[in-house]
Amino acid sequence: MDARPNDERPADAVIATRSLPPTARAAQLVEGNLASGALWLLISNMTYAACQWGALVAISKMKPPVSLGHFGLAMAVATPVVMVTGFALRAVQATDVQRRYTFAEYLTVRLAANVAAAVIMAIVVLNGFERGAALILIPLGVAKLAEATSESCYGLSQLYHRMRFVALSKLARGALGLIAMVTVVTRGGTLAHGTWALAAAWTAFLIGVDLPAAAALEPVFARPRLTALRRLTADNAPLGAVHGAIALTQSVPRYLLAMSHGAAAVGYFTAIAALVPALDQIAAAFGHAAAPRLGWAAAVDRRRFRVLLKRFLGMTAALSLLLATAAAGGGEHFLHLAYTADYAQYRAALVLVTMAAGFTMMNTISFFALVARRRPRMQLAIQCVGLLATAASAALLVPRFSVTGAAAALAFGGATMAIVSARILLRADSADTGSTRRPQATSSVTDVRGYAAGPQQPASTSTVRRVASGSFTTTRPTVKSRRSAPS
Repeated sequence: MDARPNDERPADAVIATRSLPPTARAAQLVEGNLASGALWLLISNMTYAACQWGALVAISKMKPPVSLGHFGLAMAVATPVVMVTGFALRAVQATDVQRRYTFAEYLTVRLAANVAAAVIMAIVVLNGFERGAALILIPLGVAKLAEATSESCYGLSQLYHRMRFVALSKLARGALGLIAMVTVVTRGGTLAHGTWALAAAWTAFLIGVDLPAAAALEPVFARPRLTALRRLTADNAPLGAVHGAIALTQSVPRYLLAMSHGAAAVGYFTAIAALVPALDQIAAAFGHAAAPRLGWAAAVDRRRFRVLLKRFLGMTAALSLLLATAAAGGGEHFLHLAYTADYAQYRAALVLVTMAAGFTMMNTISFFALVARRRPRMQLAIQCVGLLATAASAALLVPRFSVTGAAAALAFGGATMAIVSARILLRADSADTGSTRRPQATSSVTDVRGYAAGPQQPASTSTVRRVASGSFTTTRPTVKSRRSAPS
């Protein structure tokens, strides 16, 4: 797969941006069409989510709900562990337009986090985790770690506005994993064997495609700065806790279902709740595409930041209402067609899950906004509120209402977070909408390695506003060879 699509910048121009003053360099990085990037990421994310949902559909038709329940329990362990150790590095990279850290430093932190996640999952397996779920957890953990490392590569590509490559890579990886897993299961293999096939496919794709594509943009295994590694880990550990809390919020109802109603109930809920991450990919696509622009708007133009935030929240709210209405009208027929007749009895749960998915989309937009504002501790507080709301409502509803109670708990927790986060973001920025932050008269510019590069002339206020809105244009310098790039 070509790491440099023909409608995006050549490698020489990418290298040349590092020698520019920070405002011009940011303009080249932020330059691009938001609609085009969002469309590419939306297509790929929706296809990727469809592949993951397709795997669950195949499992539900070929295996009993208990087997799907074991898969759901393994997901409920692997996903929070990988998320909490991942520090949300892709979102941080995509908004790091000032280049505080090199890609090699991001990748080093990611690989160290992979080791920590593998140790945690091994401890879970060795300490009495249900055997059927444990056999799936091991290969699923390998697959999730490969996926997380690919996400770090995508963060670098996003920073250089190579949305087409990100989209095609994610699309191809999702399809490859689905084909590998379903092929093994349909040929008589167990669900654990199919998960091993998924892990092998994603790992091979990481080594053969995503890492070489990242190496074409920046050195992959350059020697990192130890101080930068410590600072990167310390600064973004709260974001890792946020992502872990997000995944744990989705997992708590499964834990309670397993304890009160058994693995079969977890299987039914896993199939229905798969719509939440699938629909969340819509918000994630727009969020990742807009991440560089949100970062600059948050830094220099709070009015623009508020406009972007309202626009995205309004779009996701309208889509949520439409999807919930559709689920209420044709949910029973959909469940019968997508899964089996046994699943059709959970139409009410489907409506509640669809509502939860809508709130999750709004929370994803708020997450990117808080990342752009560099307020990870506030995000952690909001997510902890949602986790507590979900856990408390699940403890009350799941023992009595089973799958429907778990879906209601997800919807209640999502609604709580959506209200709190939107109120905090909009109130915090309302005082700043009448003014635009201006850069200082002079600044000591830092290059990609962190060394002082000397004073630079600031951009005018109008130039800064054009950068924040994405309308800045500049002549792209031509570099004859890589040797002309700064070392």
